[in-house]
Amino acid sequence: MDEEKTTVHSIADLLKKAQLQQQAAYLIVISAKSPAGIGRMFKLDKPEIVLGRSADAHFQIEDDGISRKHAKISMGQNGSFQVMDLGSTNGTYLNGVRVDLAQLYDGDKIQIGSNTVLKFSIQDQLEEQYQRSIYESATRDGLTRIFNKKYFLDTLRKEFAYCLRHRVPLSLVMFDVDHFKKVNDTYGHQAGDYVLTRIAQRVNETVRTEDLFARYGGEEFAIMLRETVEDQAFICAERCRRAVDMTEFNFNGMPIKVTISLGVATVLDSDFVQPDDLIACADKYLYRAKQSGRNRVEGKMVSGP
Repeated sequence: MDEEKTTVHSIADLLKKAQLQQQAAYLIVISAKSPAGIGRMFKLDKPEIVLGRSADAHFQIEDDGISRKHAKISMGQNGSFQVMDLGSTNGTYLNGVRVDLAQLYDGDKIQIGSNTVLKFSIQDQLEEQYQRSIYESATRDGLTRIFNKKYFLDTLRKEFAYCLRHRVPLSLVMFDVDHFKKVNDTYGHQAGDYVLTRIAQRVNETVRTEDLFARYGGEEFAIMLRETVEDQAFICAERCRRAVDMTEFNFNGMPIKVTISLGVATVLDSDFVQPDDLIACADKYLYRAKQSGRNRVEGKMVSGP
């Protein structure tokens, strides 16, 4: 019964395997304005990586104290790295000392702005997987693998403040599963988990990469749409509603009919004072959609289908 024998690997074998794997350089966020950003990793795989608040920066960081193009990391031909300040307003600090240009070594800490500290780290594949797993566990929902409520709320607060400051629109879609309790009661909680996971997959395939899709709690989900006015948000919500409505849900050979109801709310100028107001408004329209027959989208300006 050779197939029943346990294969034994020593710690030395595992470490040797890791050493044989190619190492790479990363920036790891160890301090940030938003707690949800801590643990984020960025691989330094280009000759030059620009850090800053601009959408054009390779590594974009939302922090008021960071310039649009704040600093850059350059890779030399010999595999060494250096950090260069790009004339930022508040300066670039390496291990607590302000620098214009400096060599980077494993473990160095780079501070840009008042809140953001990045750790320069040389890692092999095992270390990279470990760091990413820590970040994933802190920001992702364990069942659906989309973003969790904490990450969503932290990001929404940041985006809400940005939209008020720059007078750009921000839309929120809240939705939940119609008659979800009936699904659990009829088919069991494993079927309910299957339905939530399948919905998350279909909606995640439908929204834009720049949108934030999260599980808000239970069978309720949230989609944050950056720089999106209400009629565009409604189109997105309707696209998601249709995607779920047209999806076949089949659990262990049992077909399950699944639909969702959605509510849309938008921040324009200072319509809302705080992010909770935006959530409450989207929730209000969500429940209006349920009261109006379910499997539909409701908002301030438009309703359907």
